Parts: sequence; C-alpha cells; structure tokens
Amino acid sequence: MGSRREEGLLHQLGQQGRDTDLPDDADAARPQAALLEKHLLGGEKQPPSTGQGPVFYIGGTNGASVISSYCKSKGWQRTQDSQREDCKLKWCEVKCRDTYCRFREGEQLLFQLPNNQLLTTKIGLLRALREHARVVSRTSKPPPSTQAKILKMEEFFPETYRLDIRDEREAFFTLFDETQMWICKPTASNQGKGIFLVRNQEDVTALQAKTQSIEDAPTYRKMPPRAPQARVVQRYIKNPLLLDGKKFDVRSYLLIACATPYMVFFGHGYARLTLSLYDPCSSDLSGHLTNQFMQKKSPLYMLFKEDTVWSMEHLNRYINDKFCETKGLPRDWVFTTFTKRMQQIMAHCFLAVKSKLECKLGYFDLIGCDFLIDENFKVLRRCPRVVVG
Repeated sequence: MGSRREEGLLHQLGQQGRDTDLPDDADAARPQAALLEKHLLGGEKQPPSTGQGPVFYIGGTNGASVISSYCKSKGWQRTQDSQREDCKLKWCEVKCRDTYCRFREGEQLLFQLPNNQLLTTKIGLLRALREHARVVSRTSKPPPSTQAKILKMEEFFPETYRLDIRDEREAFFTLFDETQMWICKPTASNQGKGIFLVRNQEDVTALQAKTQSIEDAPTYRKMPPRAPQARVVQRYIKNPLLLDGKKFDVRSYLLIACATPYMVFFGHGYARLTLSLYDPCSSDLSGHLTNQFMQKKSPLYMLFKEDTVWSMEHLNRYINDKFCETKGLPRDWVFTTFTKRMQQIMAHCFLAVKSKLECKLGYFDLIGCDFLIDENFKVLRRCPRVVVG
C-alpha cells in the first residue's frame, strides 16, 4: 500500500464538500451511487432488464431492499444461497468466519472488514485513538505549517472511561460528583440499548455494585466482548446546540471503497432530532438520544416523524437563518466549516486504525459517524456505527 497514495486519498476525504462536489481531476467526480458503481461494482454496464449479470447475496434484512434494487438495476442477479461460490458481491449484516474463509481475494466483493470493530465499537475506537495519540506524542514534532492539522483527542472526543479496566473504573468513581452528568453505554450495541444516565451518587453506587458483581462471577474471564462489563462511561454534553428547542446530532458516512490500496470517501447524511424539547433534567432517554429507534417509542411519532429527520440542506438553511448573524458564523457553515471538521475527525479516526485493519482486495466497508454540535459550535464525535443497510 503506497503511503503517498493513501495520504492523497485521505486528503481528498478532508477536502470534499457536498456529496456531488468531488475533485474535478478524480475518477470519483460523480454522485455517490456512481462512486459505488465505479469502485465497488467495477463499473459494469449490464442492461437492467436482462438479469444476466453477476450474482450477489445479501444476508439480513436491514437495508436489503436498497442494496438489492441497486444491484438489480445494474443487471445483477440475487441469490438466497449463502454458500454459493460464484457470488461477486456478499453484503452480510452479521459477520461469519466461514464467509471470510471462503472469500476469493481479487475476484469477489465483501462488505465489512473482519475487524472493523476497531472503528465501529466504542472501546475499539477509544483504544485506537489513545494509542494513536501516544504514538504521535512520541514522534518528532511536525513543521510549524502542519501542526494545526493534527487533532488532539480531547478536541473532539468527550472524556471517557472504560468500565472493563479496574483502574479506569475506580478513577471515574473517584472523580464523580453530583454537579456532573455522565452517560453509560455498552461497547457494541445500537438503537440506544443498554444506555443510561449517571447523575447522582445513587446511580454511581448501583454501577459500582453491578461491575463488582460481574467481576466476582466465576465466569468473568470467559465472558465475550459484548458482556455487560464491556462498557464505557462518557462525560455528557449538557449544552448541545438545539434546533427549535430539540436535541440533534448529524449522521455522516465514511466509505472504505477499497482496502488495498486504501480508497476512502466522505458522504453527507442527515440530522436526527428528538421529538420532545430538550430538558437536561429529564429521565426520559428519548429526549437525550436522537436515534429513530428511541423516537419511535413515542405515541406522537407517526404524527411527527417527518420532523425527526432533516436533510443537510434543511439544517444549513436553519443555521444560516438562526445563527450566522448572532454567532458570527460564515454563510453556509454546515457545508463549509462543519463539513471540513467532520472530515478532519473522520480522517483522524481512520488513520488511528488503518495499520491494524485486516485488508484484502475486495473488502469494503461503510461506517456511520455521528457528530454532536454544542451551543458554542464545537463539533464532537459521537460513537461510531457500522452501516448494514
């Protein structure tokens, strides 16, 4: 993998603006669907009506219709047989060892890098970022002209402690006081499952008892990574920027289109809003967590679900109207300053794990990256997600 090539691609990720505003001199200077066609599907121009093209397999149901309809539009054939040997593309929701063992490098396309948990789990990313920070701190300082490009972890990642490491756990229990609020999350979960707030000493005492009981259990050492002990506790951002009084975050995408050599792209997503007005004192998690799974629990969801997702254009107009003048922001802050910051953070996270990823020609991945903006317009990285649809 040529380092110059990779640096150039990461630079491209850091310089892209809107999804369609890709560099003029790149093969990828086309909309996102064309990017996938060029880099993942090999650019085949099969007649969409023949169904005589390559065979593809989709494991799982999350987003299956989107992937299937796109592939079929290119003339590809879908199979339900996961053991079929002639699949050109396998898009699997759940990773399986057999899938990777049977993979033919250079001949097939396979969704999900085998150890993408370095990017897609809370502990995986936290560990990688910490190690990357240690390595950077030990290397010689870069020239003054490039120093500003190196991010520090504390600039974009809220203070975080691992509960599966005793020293970190005890450090958190020692520093906690009731003027703060923290949020506790499982390392490898989604849809808000297993998340709770830590606000007072009673919550801390319960958390201490829970972690101690797990550690004392005879089966502790045999527990898998998804065990209850594999959690992080993270400082809660109590002053988020609000949209009409509602908390929100922004989902964007990191596409690892090719892993040998690396070909990495940024894609805009959308803003996710809560249904209820933000109240930091509320115990209702749906007012603190923005994902759709949590919002669907509200009886008002079917009436107001369109209000829980904004396009980036909608968000940009809102920021222009409400904050550009009062906060002294540049026009189109969302598509300029904010987009560049997201790209910088995503590139930093990717560089932190790049050397450790298990790569073969044909592996690709799509990572959902969530960002929170506080009331001072500081951009913070939230927990990553692997996109399975």
